[in-house]
Amino acid sequence: MDDLAQFVKKCDPKYARKRPRNPKSWKREKERRKRKRKLTIKYNIPVSGGGRKPVCQKTFLDSLQIKKDRVQGVMKRFYLSDGSPLKENRGGDRKSEQYVAKRLSVDWFLEKFKGIESHYYRSQTNRIYLPSGLNIRKMWRMYNQERDEDLKVKQSFFRKIVNNSYNFGFGSPRTDVCSTCISLQERLKNEKSPIKRNELMIEKRIHRLKYKAFYNIIKEENKDILTITFDCQKNQPLPKLPDQSAYFSRQFNFYHFAIVQGNSKPKLTKENVRSYYWTELNHVKGSNQIISAVYHFLQGTVIESHVKVLRVVCDGCSGQNKNTGMVSMLGKWLYSEAPRNVKKIEIIFPVVGHSFITPDRVFAKIERTLKTKEVVVTPSEYTEVLQENGTCINLATIPVYDWKAAYDPVIKPTSSWHFPFMRSKRFFLTRTKTENILVQGEETYSNEINKKIITKKNKKITMIIPQMLSPNTILPNEAKVKDVCDLLQKHFGGEWRDLPQLKYYVDIENKTYIPSHGIDNMNNDLCEHGFQEVTAHI
Repeated sequence: MDDLAQFVKKCDPKYARKRPRNPKSWKREKERRKRKRKLTIKYNIPVSGGGRKPVCQKTFLDSLQIKKDRVQGVMKRFYLSDGSPLKENRGGDRKSEQYVAKRLSVDWFLEKFKGIESHYYRSQTNRIYLPSGLNIRKMWRMYNQERDEDLKVKQSFFRKIVNNSYNFGFGSPRTDVCSTCISLQERLKNEKSPIKRNELMIEKRIHRLKYKAFYNIIKEENKDILTITFDCQKNQPLPKLPDQSAYFSRQFNFYHFAIVQGNSKPKLTKENVRSYYWTELNHVKGSNQIISAVYHFLQGTVIESHVKVLRVVCDGCSGQNKNTGMVSMLGKWLYSEAPRNVKKIEIIFPVVGHSFITPDRVFAKIERTLKTKEVVVTPSEYTEVLQENGTCINLATIPVYDWKAAYDPVIKPTSSWHFPFMRSKRFFLTRTKTENILVQGEETYSNEINKKIITKKNKKITMIIPQMLSPNTILPNEAKVKDVCDLLQKHFGGEWRDLPQLKYYVDIENKTYIPSHGIDNMNNDLCEHGFQEVTAHI
């Protein structure tokens, strides 16, 4: 009976699915079920009002009237290509080969354009700034004029290549361009004689090599050299108003002097940018103020033990930087206060017309912010902008010394120095064992010879003991005060004196303005005896 029952179950179709499977087939089925999906497709369709709504596969396929295999094939190829556009395999690209010659011709034409020199040192970017007189349309016309008929292109074709393959920018009209470069360039245009043209080209090349040598020096990276660069920004008006009458009116000046530590490559931060500021009511803008700011910076700068040379880079303005006072101050600091590991000071001046140094980048950032401010009426508003780009110090809070009166009895006049002072591009200062310094000036950026002492007979550099200038308020002339008050009245109305933000000008008008000099932070008593004590510590 048992055999009969088993035979019936074996033959009956309803028991067929319960037959024992082949062990190998069962194993393959088990592995197939364990296998995970590598690709999951989610279907969405757009809805009215924007957005998408998830739907099932059947709804998606029915909406588009397509088969499942087509969707899965497209998504599989998209997945295998890592999301990049799929290559067209149905006949291939038939058009791009027809324009290879035109594209190469356009590339060859664009490669001829050279970028102009930037005032604010954009060499860390790949953008090329072309002259302001050019644009893409003009360049396209220039290209078609130079090419035969079979190589001429449409403007859209030319523009697409420029925008996709070249990082061109069209700058504003140039300002402060080197007079020597402009003169040589114009003379080369008009000169017909081959011999004179060759001489002009040689002169232009030598001039170019000189200012390139200067830029290579300020970019130099050497752990034994500490580089500082300083310059003055152009005077800012107080008050700054958009009124047309402000163009014809006298205003007060806000001064800014920036010192940047490091070469021209590092990023500008608050740690390596020091900003000294003051107004014409606190101090004049002269060599004593600039030299005192640099002296204060050197006194507060920590110089590491591996530094052997202090490199000072500045423009050749004789009234502020390139003068006997700066050389005397640096010589006194080198001998009396500099760490013993600092053996030499090198002062570098740029080629005239190419004084694009690191502080110019700071000034560019500041001016970019000031352009967005239509009205500036107090010095504190300028100070807030300076604080965004560096560490700010009010010149009225530090001692300002009379360096000119101090070095006159000690230092020889520049006419009796052993090298041409004004033509020199580098000064070298080194210590001696007799409380003095050796100074050498060079007209090139490569030589360093013939060092001599510049002090007078029986004089030493340590004898330079400057006296502190009195921090008394400098009152402007009454005509300027009247002009400023009239300007404020035109802008703010007749009741401008009642506005709290204009109290600064009310005090100046009433001759009661007292600047916050902050000398109390140095000495508890601002008396004559206190000045003598400060001088004695110099």
